[in-house]
This record gives sequence, C-alpha cells and structure tokens, in this order.
Amino acid sequence: MCLRWVFLLVAIFVGRMIYGETLTPVQTVPSSLPWLTGPLIAPPGYVVQKGHFEIEPYLYVTVDTGIYDNHWQSHSSPNFTSVNPQLLVLIGLTEWMDIQMTPSVLYNTTQGKSSVNVGDLPIGLDFQLVAIDKWKWFPGIKLTILETFPTGKYQKLKVDRQGTDQTGEGSFITTPSLVFYKVYHVKGLHYMSMTGSLAYSLSSPVHVRGLNTYGGGQGTCGKVYLGNEFTGILSFEYSFNEHFVFAIDNVYEHQDKSTFSGRKGFSSPGVVASVGNPSSEQISFAPALEYNFSSSLGVIAGVWVTGFGRNATEFRSAAMALDYTY
Repeated sequence: MCLRWVFLLVAIFVGRMIYGETLTPVQTVPSSLPWLTGPLIAPPGYVVQKGHFEIEPYLYVTVDTGIYDNHWQSHSSPNFTSVNPQLLVLIGLTEWMDIQMTPSVLYNTTQGKSSVNVGDLPIGLDFQLVAIDKWKWFPGIKLTILETFPTGKYQKLKVDRQGTDQTGEGSFITTPSLVFYKVYHVKGLHYMSMTGSLAYSLSSPVHVRGLNTYGGGQGTCGKVYLGNEFTGILSFEYSFNEHFVFAIDNVYEHQDKSTFSGRKGFSSPGVVASVGNPSSEQISFAPALEYNFSSSLGVIAGVWVTGFGRNATEFRSAAMALDYTY
C-alpha cells in the first residue's frame, strides 16, 4: 500500500511544481474547442477546473459469447449478459486538479440464472501536467492516480448462480495513468481530437474462500496474487458539423499471470479446483456517434467489440452515455 501512496505524493509534488501558487494558472479547456463529449472508452483528456463539475451516466449492455484460448482461437460458450449502469462524476478542486469516482451496479444473467449487486468502486485524482493549448501541435498531458475499492462480490459465490453473482475482483487496485489529449482544426467546422492513454494497474493479493472470481470451489481457502495489468487506448473523434461527431476507441489490454497459494478445494467430488488465471491479452474496438446539443451537453452511443484475444473473453457490447459539464 505504501508504494501506491508514493505515486500520489509524487503526482501532487509535480503538479505543485508546474502550477504552483507563484505561477499564473493556464487555461486547460480553451473556449474555442468544438462541441465534443469524448469517446466511449478513453478517459477524459483534461481536468475539470475549480468551481466546475462533469457528470456522465453510462449504460453498457454486454454479452460474452466465447473464450479465446492460448493460441488466439475463439471458442463459443453460453451467452453471459451483463447490464452495467455507471455514473462518472468529476469535480474540480483547483485549476490543475480534480477528483473523480465511478459507482456502478451490475445485473448479470445466463442460462436462466440472474443476480444483481454493486460493482467495485474507482476513486481517483487527476492532475493537468501540461495544458492542452500550451503548444500548437503537442498534446496536453494529464496524470491520473486511480484507486479501485473492492465493493463488489467476489467470493463465496453460489454454484447454482452460474457466476452471475460475481461483480468484483476483491482487490485494492492502484492505477497510475498518463492521458495525452489534443484537438486539431481540420477546416471550417471540422475538427479531430486525439486521446492516448497508458495505464498500469497494481493489485493487492486477494484472500478467497469457496467459489470465487478466480475459480475455486468447496473447501477453497487461500490467497490469489493478481498479475499486473497494462492498458493502452488510442481514440479519435471527428466532427462532421457542430452537432454530429464520429468517435472510435482502439483498446489493447495485457494482464500478467495470477497465482494462488493455499488450499485449492474441489470443484466437484474428486476434482481439485483450479484457482488463478494465465496471462491474457485482448484487442477491442468501440466506434460510436455523438450528438452535441451545446458545448456542455451531449450524448454518445455505439458498440464495443473484441477483435482478437488470448486467454480472454470474447464479447460484444452496446453502450451509451450522456455528458453534462458545468
């Protein structure tokens, strides 16, 4: 846990050095920007300034249709559907720092079984290291330190629920990330935004009992050591006119192997349970269409689908969000 807070302290120190009280704060969100909600998956590219806030309710309806094996081959599996409303809230604290949180609820259903519960809770701080209008071509840079709290259900799951009662990972996850963001003027009312995000997640060990997110079964008792995770996102938006915008996210995820220490228990009589996961990779895409009513209100809707994977889930998802900024 100490390492996680080192990231936070370093981030605050860097922010103070760049935007200290002796300096004049720069404008991080120029008024000349076109009307954009931001793409579906990538994080916001700049901080919300003091005295302002941003609220963005999301709705994801996701269907897991298969599993990719270790050789990037997909194998079908019973459809597993998840309805996941989320509420992203960002509140400006200073000219260069804001706080964010994303509470969520999951309704899962498969093969006639269903469950509903809260998901894990991410809370974090954003720091504007470089303003998005500081240079003509070079993007602005934002640093985010996100802590995910294990509020979702992850252990002592019921066998007859077919995994629908799983809504969390059970780990405190610390994720430092850098977000690069820039809006380029093409011509007339046509603009193109670019968002690049690099995130690295560090997870605490998870104490598990019984059937859990990582496997197990009757008599399972021990500790799962989660592999670290890297996520890279490259996203673009292109405005056709003042209101309509096309957006696309390109997402790459890699997770290291997770290991287990303890008593594995039994998944069925005489069969030793498996606990932990091999390393995995996943490449997915999320094209979407935006309609912006004004500079502060817009709606975006699209799909999010896997293209390739290794030891990962194959899914398709419909998603939409309403973005309001004050």
